Amino acid sequence: MTNESERNDPGIPTLTEVLVTGEAPPGVSSDEAAPAAAQGVPADVAVFAERVSARLTLQLADEITTMVERRCHDALIDQTSWLVQLIGKQVADALQAQLPARIRQAVIEEVAKQVRSQG
Repeated sequence: MTNESERNDPGIPTLTEVLVTGEAPPGVSSDEAAPAAAQGVPADVAVFAERVSARLTLQLADEITTMVERRCHDALIDQTSWLVQLIGKQVADALQAQLPARIRQAVIEEVAKQVRSQG
């Protein structure tokens, strides 16, 4: 609810003071307002719509960027975890396959040392 004193405050412009029908707002070239004027849309409304569109586009782009970054981050974490598990399993399988032969070799070498030291 607006207070009557706020309506009469010269420091607060009203929408009708800012947007004058048929004129481009300050800081907007007539080239920006021309395409909409050719379609019968007042220049001030066309420029306002363009600004809202640009702001919405930037906001959506930021939200989409954030969503894509979050999904990429989650996918990276999932893939990294999967790779660590896969590599860990492959290392464990390789060690398990090599372990009996290494143990057998170590036992043979140790027995040979003991035979030499006794002999």
